[in-house]
Amino acid sequence: MNNKEILLSQRWVLKRNDQERYYQIKDHIKELRNLFQEKAGFSLVSHPQFIRLDKTPGKGEPWMGITQFQYVEEYQIFCYILTFLEDKEVEEQFILSHLCEFVQIQLGVDENYWLQFKHRKMLVNVLKFCIKEQLIIQDDGNSDHFMQDQFVEVLFENTGLSRYFMRNFTADVFEWTYPQDVMENEWISNDNQDRGLIRIQRVYRRLLLSCGIYREDDENDDFSYIRRYRKSIEKDLQQFFPCDLQVYESSAFLILDDDVKVGQMFPKSNALDELVVLCCSQIRKGIKNGDYKIDDRELYIDGKERILKRFKIVIQKQLSYLPATYRQKSLDQLVDMVYQRFMEIGFMSQQDEEIVFYPVVAKLTGEFEEGAS
Repeated sequence: MNNKEILLSQRWVLKRNDQERYYQIKDHIKELRNLFQEKAGFSLVSHPQFIRLDKTPGKGEPWMGITQFQYVEEYQIFCYILTFLEDKEVEEQFILSHLCEFVQIQLGVDENYWLQFKHRKMLVNVLKFCIKEQLIIQDDGNSDHFMQDQFVEVLFENTGLSRYFMRNFTADVFEWTYPQDVMENEWISNDNQDRGLIRIQRVYRRLLLSCGIYREDDENDDFSYIRRYRKSIEKDLQQFFPCDLQVYESSAFLILDDDVKVGQMFPKSNALDELVVLCCSQIRKGIKNGDYKIDDRELYIDGKERILKRFKIVIQKQLSYLPATYRQKSLDQLVDMVYQRFMEIGFMSQQDEEIVFYPVVAKLTGEFEEGAS
């Protein structure tokens, strides 16, 4: 992977983990900073401990966020952990019970809060994310044991990186109410108020970070811009890595060369993604046969209950091909896993009691080979 791919794929490049890569990027920091800022409006932050590309999306989408978190409360706990670490020195140690007490006070709950397994599991999940992102180090003990016993002690160490995890905002975030307020602040805070540049950067961000861009009702939307300037956009994006910008009647996709490994890959080598592809195949076949109707934007919209039933039929037919761990789950559990995966990767969204499938679904097809079980 080249330096651009690394910066786009990772949260940050830590000097202590990869000194060679850190200094490679450092040596070309001016060139890289200019490229990312000009094309996508991304800020490249250089620090004695790390280098980070702030990858702010061009448009907030339902699937974005920390995928390991399932509840809003986990985001709350995470923010309180960041606050807790603010007062800690680099390499300063602390124990789990002190952190639990701090989080409990901030949440405004009593000590009985940790008696519930769900709450302990949420804390463990957040701690795992903190360890993965190297905000803390687990020096002694195992935080997993906290799920079974609230009195378990674990010794952690602060790395100091937590102070740089959150982006700096130019406005008071407490004045914001809706997700779009964050995006509006992003463009307002930009020194260059030229609307043309803002649109270019928004489009490039969406192509780099989302699986696709789709036509909207507005004739002046981002997709219309892509159709108009496809060749120049493709040429600009090829400065980051080898790629091809494919534009269809109602959708646009940035297709990366096989040797480019940026962001999340789909499908991964697991049974869940294989089930998602099989469901995509069923939807694609239904559209082709005329059983499922798509609108003028190539969106397939149907009721949630009908979609869940169709997922169930597809999964039931493939049960014998699935690993034992999947066969041990109930059919409803598998359906829910597939449903959540579709949402997580941005292949569909829910609007009230209706499910909207995006055109990317029709680009995927597959089936299990006979004798593969």
